Amino acid sequence: MSTVCNLSISELSLPEFCENVTSGVRRLLFVPKNDIEAINAVIAAQPNEMEDFVIVGNSAMTQRAITLKSGAEFGEIYAQRDLGELKYAVQGSAAGNRSFHVTLEVHHPGFRRKMLGFLAIAANLEFVMLAQLSNGVWHLLGDIDRGATLADGTEATSGKAVTDQNGATMTFEYDCPLPRVMFAGWSPDDETYGVEMFRIAWLLADENGVVLTDENDLPLEIDVF
Repeated sequence: MSTVCNLSISELSLPEFCENVTSGVRRLLFVPKNDIEAINAVIAAQPNEMEDFVIVGNSAMTQRAITLKSGAEFGEIYAQRDLGELKYAVQGSAAGNRSFHVTLEVHHPGFRRKMLGFLAIAANLEFVMLAQLSNGVWHLLGDIDRGATLADGTEATSGKAVTDQNGATMTFEYDCPLPRVMFAGWSPDDETYGVEMFRIAWLLADENGVVLTDENDLPLEIDVF
């Protein structure tokens, strides 16, 4: 083990046989950045160990990971399995001046009014997002100062042929000094370490992947002020 910039670095070993390395995005939760009251100081703090660099340990958590302003709620975007991807790209011109550019791409099936309404509102908003990968791990995108935004190239399509896939392929981007991954087994519903969240059907499909109709969904309302 060696130390660089006061950070203890251990070797990267081969994943264990029982370690889940499944690809893809399972769930995506979002809330406008302006609705965030506080983010746990442990998440925002400069790490000391390699493990802490990307994993927030539960032993250091003394409050909820994310606290929302009164009346604010997390929404959920249904993401079609096997069509989502999270990427961390190193950016910067020289060592000592590099950070990460994070991109999260998900596909929401169904070319419908609510989805177009979401894009119209979200195009000029910043979000704090929680993305759960297919391996069960949650990644945090966004903070108090800088949120995740819709990237260029996000588009919705009706498709051409009857067999074409229709819906919206949404790409969110976020620049950050370092990745933030919640500790193993973390859940947003956790009474001690989770977030203040109430699931609402903003862009939601049922358990079989069938998109709910606008008539069955709750109203699409986002406070943009």
